[in-house]
Amino acid sequence: MGALLVVLAIANYALALLLVAVSGFILQGVNNTGPMMPEAFFFVALIIAAVIAPTVALLMRRHLQPRTALIIAAAPLVFAAAALLSGPS
Repeated sequence: MGALLVVLAIANYALALLLVAVSGFILQGVNNTGPMMPEAFFFVALIIAAVIAPTVALLMRRHLQPRTALIIAAAPLVFAAAALLSGPS
């Protein structure tokens, strides 16, 4: 279970890095000049979750059930896959 948790953590950190790398293309100036997009909130929340969730799962793995730690670490990847499969709105 520990090796799978490490693999999930690496995948989450890679997802966060990818989201930060493509944020300029997706958000297109939402911060100051562009229109406010509700998708921007989901985008930023997914970046934060991709960093926080595996960190919490790794730090709390001794206090949580192994299955619970894996679910916490896999949650951002599941949400990202669901967002990818839902397509553009």
